[in-house]
Amino acid sequence: MIMYQEYTLRDGTKKSIKVVEGRSYKEEMKLLGITERDILSMQLLDKKSLQKPK
Repeated sequence: MIMYQEYTLRDGTKKSIKVVEGRSYKEEMKLLGITERDILSMQLLDKKSLQKPK
């Protein structure tokens, strides 16, 4: 099953990235161009949950 990490940022936007074995949390943030201070919440989702209208 493909899993994604979804970051909800303080400005209300959401960014998601595919979870890759061996990639650290810091590497994910660098790829997304965000910092810890930007993050309001994080959640791990499968592909179906990611595509649901919210």
